[in-house]
Amino acid sequence: MGYALFAQRKIVLDGQLNALQLQQTQRSNEQYNLATQTLSLQQQLASMQASQSTELAGKYEELAKASGEEARASINAEIKAMEEEFQAEIDDINRQIYQVSVKENTVEMQVKRLDTMVSAIEKELEAVEDAEDDGIGRATPHYSAQG
Repeated sequence: MGYALFAQRKIVLDGQLNALQLQQTQRSNEQYNLATQTLSLQQQLASMQASQSTELAGKYEELAKASGEEARASINAEIKAMEEEFQAEIDDINRQIYQVSVKENTVEMQVKRLDTMVSAIEKELEAVEDAEDDGIGRATPHYSAQG
């Protein structure tokens, strides 16, 4: 292979390698953002559950102090409505966590694919450089010292 072809192939491979490395960086940033989003949602869920528990504990206390069947029935209805509302909020956050998790898995697969592609191009680039070095070595005249 001529030296110009070696140089041209190296330029093409370097360009491909740079483009893939840029994609890797972008996907890594995306992974980080998704992981941060998941953590935030999990913290929001934990905080919401703690708050809901406190509210429900207050209603149960109210129920325990209530006298009369009508008052107890009213408080029980409030508790049931609160529990349904709270469960809907929890389900909503869990759906969001699941959606982010699916995105994270997709990005992780893309990162692995990019890693494989980068590795293959790096090996090809190394082979081209080795072939170029071998070609230059054969083309350079070797002089032996004669005395």
